[in-house]
Amino acid sequence: MTSTKLITPAEIEKMYDQGENRVTQERNDFLLPQVIGLVKDERWINLRPEYQRRLVWDDGKKSRFIESLLMNIPVPPVFLYEIDLNRYEVMDGQQRLNTIIEFYENNLTLKGLETWSVLNGRTYGKCPPRIQRGLDRRRISANVLLAENISDPVQADFIRRTVFERLNTGGQPLNHQELRNSLYSGPLNNLLIELAGGRLFDRIWGIPPYEDHYRKEDGYIDAALAANKRFKRMKDCEIVLRFFAFRDPTRIKGSVRNILDSYMKLTKDLVPAEIQELRDRFSKCLRIASSVFKTKTFRVPVNGKWRYSEPLFDAVMVAIDRLADHERRLIANRKEIRKALLKQLEKEDVYEIIVGRPNTAKAVKHRIAIVHDLLKKFS
Repeated sequence: MTSTKLITPAEIEKMYDQGENRVTQERNDFLLPQVIGLVKDERWINLRPEYQRRLVWDDGKKSRFIESLLMNIPVPPVFLYEIDLNRYEVMDGQQRLNTIIEFYENNLTLKGLETWSVLNGRTYGKCPPRIQRGLDRRRISANVLLAENISDPVQADFIRRTVFERLNTGGQPLNHQELRNSLYSGPLNNLLIELAGGRLFDRIWGIPPYEDHYRKEDGYIDAALAANKRFKRMKDCEIVLRFFAFRDPTRIKGSVRNILDSYMKLTKDLVPAEIQELRDRFSKCLRIASSVFKTKTFRVPVNGKWRYSEPLFDAVMVAIDRLADHERRLIANRKEIRKALLKQLEKEDVYEIIVGRPNTAKAVKHRIAIVHDLLKKFS
């Protein structure tokens, strides 16, 4: 964050003494019933699978974790970030905490245990009282992180982002959208998750419908949805985000990652009326796209097969957004539009721009312009 140009050793030492770019750590141990209370009181927040990532534990892994607690085997600590006085954001450990809550609320039936196989088939409520009391005495450690002497929001955001990234270098790192989802929770992020779970969106992208495979009240995700590649790593949410971030051509500058990051940062706290406007706009454009392109929506021919294309999604959705007032004519001319797009894709240079790998601001603008000009002829 701070340039080292012309900075003397003494100045560097002073920066260190002042705690610049440094976080404090406090370690606390909590009894398992206390964990339940802290979550219920919303002092520990953001525990649901849509937070951070969706690499969901199956019941076997959850059961083995409960067994480890029962046997008093050391388990990794969770990491909390104090976002306000005595209120904490879970930065790492949400699967462990969710498992504890699920078991104590009798929503997890133990399975696949070897050492304690006699408990297979039991929930917490069906365990003998002495087993329950034994678990109630178990503790889980929490490392609480708080940036020292950082009043600048930009620097605080940098520290928070760095902590997220470093915490995940030991396992599977967070991808860009998982990191955005962690850092910019709020109304916009919730909207991305909602729209990515819409039945039409899921049908178009081959995702098992959220409403059939996901229980929002307790965060349960079944195996079919958990295994979907777009859902699993939040690519579905990133696809939705791309539409919003690319709508305004003045925002399309710099790297695509920065465009998406900046949009989420600037709009994460939109008011309900603004969120509703975005919801309506996305839904309308998606409906038009589906009506025009039918089963080939956002798909392109590749070696005789139809493949999904996120760049084509960008181009089609933003182009439709600019021509949404001509919905009836676009749908009426859908056959001609499909033929015209296929003809354009036969041109190698156009195919490379619309479908190929270029992921620069220039390429994004170019592919949107190509599809916009094509649709405009039929609107």
